[in-house]
Amino acid sequence: MPVCPKVANYANGSRISFDGGNLSSDTGLLLPRSFDQTMGFSELIEKYFSGYSANEHTDADIIKQLIYTNIAGYHQDDACDELREDPIFKEVLAKDSLASQPTVSRRINEFSEDNLEQFNSLMLDLLKKVYKYQTPSHVVLDIDSTHVETHGNQEENAYNFHYHAKGYHPLMLFDGLTGDLLRAKLRKGSVYTSDGVVEFLQPVLQWFEDNFPEVKLILRGDSGFACPELYQLLEEYRVYYVIRLKANNLLYKAAYQVEEYFYETFGQNYFETNAVFDSFPYQAASWHQERRVICKVERKAGELYPRHHFIVTNLNSPPKQVFGAYQKRGHMENYVKEAKLDFAMDQLSHTSFVANSIKFCIKALAYNLINFMKRLVLPKEQQRNRMVSLRYLLIKVASKFTRSGRYKKISICSSYPYKSIFNKALQAISNL
Repeated sequence: MPVCPKVANYANGSRISFDGGNLSSDTGLLLPRSFDQTMGFSELIEKYFSGYSANEHTDADIIKQLIYTNIAGYHQDDACDELREDPIFKEVLAKDSLASQPTVSRRINEFSEDNLEQFNSLMLDLLKKVYKYQTPSHVVLDIDSTHVETHGNQEENAYNFHYHAKGYHPLMLFDGLTGDLLRAKLRKGSVYTSDGVVEFLQPVLQWFEDNFPEVKLILRGDSGFACPELYQLLEEYRVYYVIRLKANNLLYKAAYQVEEYFYETFGQNYFETNAVFDSFPYQAASWHQERRVICKVERKAGELYPRHHFIVTNLNSPPKQVFGAYQKRGHMENYVKEAKLDFAMDQLSHTSFVANSIKFCIKALAYNLINFMKRLVLPKEQQRNRMVSLRYLLIKVASKFTRSGRYKKISICSSYPYKSIFNKALQAISNL
């Protein structure tokens, strides 16, 4: 492997070397760290994970280190070796030096399945702190599965026919209005979309009932979650739902009158997109009761035959409004994209399935820390920015760290172009 030279010549004759001294390129980490301290997030992490590993780094230290390296864009454990003496990371984590890559990897592999439930409980307790500042009147529970690519002989990786690839098939639950990641679970690659969904969702519904019973809940899901066990759970907790159904002959038969009305109204109009909406009671063979099904018959411009879309729901709203509520579920794809691409939740390199599950949860915590911070303290213009944009706006800031007697000074690059945004965020954190 080639080694980076200590001194190199730039094109114009300037000499380049990596001996700049006590500098950092990640000074913006002080923003999420200040927000973290104000909200008490690290205290909660230490409360849940107080055990010590084989050296001076506690379990909580390892988790916090991985959260902040992830926020800064260092998604591989190997980066820890180069960052051990970075002055900003040492300041943010309050450590004399960071844990090395072997220490981090060893500790991640020492976690057990019992720790996974701790992470999910921790995520909800962090959310409770945020709700003290902004308690919602209602929450849209957007549930979906996604694909995480695997390599080599990673445990529980398997071929998934839906994605036509080998990997894992995790479940993710977001608040569709805020982007908060309420729960995340890594699963083996071959499981069906709704596998284990009741056990996955029930603790979240119970948490809302115990802590925020006044918050109205509505769940949206695609046809992969159309299973009677889920409907029954949601009805038991008085949660509204809009879940897409796969079309079948019985549904087509039940929608016959809707189709007839479509042809009567738009029969010869092939040049415009037209649709009609209606609802009817329906009971599948596996259901113990009738439920309301919304039907949309739609023909797009230039098509010969209309398409049928079906949604099962316990909402009493007009059919067109129910479909409108379901279609907004598309926003969730943006949250999944940010979690996977910007926080590397789809990069899991351990052989052990449990270790990969732990890393998946830690990256979910990093995602939530930034998502909470965006909502509570960032200027309105930046609240919709993805993490990939926030890194170059706020995180990747050069500085020099100096120590004089009892005082520490962080001198930020004078030519930093986003000083006003940085200062507004700091002020907003202090106002909390």
